Amino acid sequence: MKNTLDRGLVDKALEFASERHKGQLDDQGRPYFFAHVVQVYGILIDVSDDTEILCAGLLHDVLEDTDTTYEELRNVFTPNIAEIVKMVTHNEHSKVFPNLNPTDEYNVLFHKAVLVKFADRLSNLSRMESWSDSKRREYINSSIFWKTGNAS
Repeated sequence: MKNTLDRGLVDKALEFASERHKGQLDDQGRPYFFAHVVQVYGILIDVSDDTEILCAGLLHDVLEDTDTTYEELRNVFTPNIAEIVKMVTHNEHSKVFPNLNPTDEYNVLFHKAVLVKFADRLSNLSRMESWSDSKRREYINSSIFWKTGNAS
């Protein structure tokens, strides 16, 4: 069944992410929300009209970079959106979808999470000119490992 775009929910995610990332700056001193979050959304809107993907793209860093909780995302948005955001959230245990076994019942959400994660990585790679050589190498290597599923 084709997902119908819920513009109201996407707008809600846009406002939520903007508020949660308020005051955060990227490596170049630019507002993080505009420099990265909106760029990820722009990548996703070009390839999808899926409400869950677009919302998760806007929210993809709120668990990692703000005091937002998974439970809050489930309550404010939907369980599926919260789960996709959780799937793409980096934690200290793994760099590859740390909260998901891709063979389980989350298969559809997993595919949505992959799209969000690729948009995130693409946005990060486009901003790497300000990074040190070692940070560039580390990020590119982690991107290669992430893609192949061999990240630790």
